[in-house]
Amino acid sequence: MIQITKRDLLPFIRSYLPDNPVIVEAGSFDGHDTLAMSRFWPHGTIHAFEPVPEIFMQLATNTTACSNVRCYPYALSNTTGTASLYVSAKPEAPDQPCQAGSLLKPKERLTWSNIVYPKTITVHTITLDDWATHNAVDHIDFLWLDVQGFALQILQAAPQMLATLKALYVEVEFIEAYEQQHQYHDVRQWLEDQGLEMIARDFTDAPTWFFGNALFVRKN
Repeated sequence: MIQITKRDLLPFIRSYLPDNPVIVEAGSFDGHDTLAMSRFWPHGTIHAFEPVPEIFMQLATNTTACSNVRCYPYALSNTTGTASLYVSAKPEAPDQPCQAGSLLKPKERLTWSNIVYPKTITVHTITLDDWATHNAVDHIDFLWLDVQGFALQILQAAPQMLATLKALYVEVEFIEAYEQQHQYHDVRQWLEDQGLEMIARDFTDAPTWFFGNALFVRKN
């Protein structure tokens, strides 16, 4: 199994994608990774999702000059409608949302980091298949899910778009970081059953942190 950091991710997966990939990034935060993909694939299209209003404004502002980036103030989910989102923050700045909000209630992760969840907000949600239908998107080449324990629910609710994927980069957890979340081995097994193979990751067989990231590609 190849060990890979996020810094090396884009060059590593270049050979698996076309020169003009359709990319969906969920949990885009302020657009740091969005901007990197926009520069790396200037002929591609990056669809960036961020449901927290204050953070979405940062994302939209930071990517406003990128003609190949489109931003959506939604949370990808397993239903289309609205849901409660647990907003994360650092203890020293409880009124400033940070990059760990989740549709699931935080649980064991609270003992692993000092991130707090001072409030919930109601956000708009949409399934990947509904979004694709509404926006006339017929395939996704690369899906990046940084959704704090909710990845498998999103994928299970999107059979049409899942079938078109060439590559998936997904955060996985090794503990019940959030209530009723699916953990790493369940996510991996389900993806393998769908014809996706894990080829790289940023953790070992004995992970030292409560989450990691894994790269899956469509089997030939």
